[in-house]
Amino acid sequence: MPESYGPLPRWMAPLSWCMARAYEQGVAWRNAGFDRGRGVRTLEAAGARIPVISIGNLTAGGTGKSPFVAWCARRLAEAGGMPVIAMRGYRARTSRDGAPRSDEAEEYAVSAPMARVVVGKRRAEMLTEILRAPTADAWRHRAVVILDDGFQHRQLARELDVVLVDATRVGLDGDLLPHGWLREPAGNIARAGIVVVTKAHDEVQRLHASKLVERFRGRAPDAVCEHVWDAVDVLSPVIVDDREPSFVAMSVAWLRGQRVLSACALGNPQHFHTMVAHATGSSPATLERGDHRAFTAEALETAAKRAGVDIVVMSRKDVVKLEAPPNLTIVVPQLSIRLIEGEERLRDALSAAKQSARVLSRGSCPRDDR
Repeated sequence: MPESYGPLPRWMAPLSWCMARAYEQGVAWRNAGFDRGRGVRTLEAAGARIPVISIGNLTAGGTGKSPFVAWCARRLAEAGGMPVIAMRGYRARTSRDGAPRSDEAEEYAVSAPMARVVVGKRRAEMLTEILRAPTADAWRHRAVVILDDGFQHRQLARELDVVLVDATRVGLDGDLLPHGWLREPAGNIARAGIVVVTKAHDEVQRLHASKLVERFRGRAPDAVCEHVWDAVDVLSPVIVDDREPSFVAMSVAWLRGQRVLSACALGNPQHFHTMVAHATGSSPATLERGDHRAFTAEALETAAKRAGVDIVVMSRKDVVKLEAPPNLTIVVPQLSIRLIEGEERLRDALSAAKQSARVLSRGSCPRDDR
């Protein structure tokens, strides 16, 4: 019996292995239906097919998807498209107006302001309603939908599937959930049109990830990127000139030599802590919560006091979930990606998908996914 490398404790390996086998059967049955076109619909509005690009992964946990989605949205906008980012909104909260509120959606408001963001579990229905509305008349013909975390959301037909593989935690040679980190068998990566290795700062990790992709896909990844901090936004609790404090953009060098608390509720927290350590030049004190969980000001202040620091570095996803800011200096990285290789191939694939919209033939209709 293989050793557990998934989200459950190692002592639960016998149970998690059995659960993974049941999960494997369910995934196989579901994918077989989608492969035959059962439950798959085409997104259309005003007599035209709307192109759909899926960006997702095979493993649970963070692969650096949000900054990659923002990068793609910017490229599509530069090419004249209107990117529409559609996400399920995991652990979304309800806002005062009754609409779902998602930390990722609020992050895109900053990192991809040119895009429209749609949040909801039934993405096909929500997209159809929005795209058919009269308010979309001015931009519908330029719309390109980006399915955030969409590789397993196969109810919508797509022009391009992009799969991200995290070089710091590949997971392809592991088991299915919950015995490993895989959402579906590693060989299903062959379904992707483009595969990108992310977080490829370390050459050894990058080569290892590329070899695993080639092993399960049959060919090498199409692109490789790394995550970079362009700057940091700093919010000090000190009120200056009787004005409420606000974030001020600073150079990443501002963090050099600072003693900080690195706090995050991300799928792959270790990568975030590593980037904080790289920016400060020393290992930070750390505080973690489960993916998408919220921190409280009290918890941050307690952890910072215990560590003897008054600066906390957080991801933007974590900051937007704070109900009240702590009495600490908060630092939020301005995160982006830098393509190491394959940028032209990726741009060409996005462009081809964008141009794939076409007038539907008379009498054609989208199949329902209910």
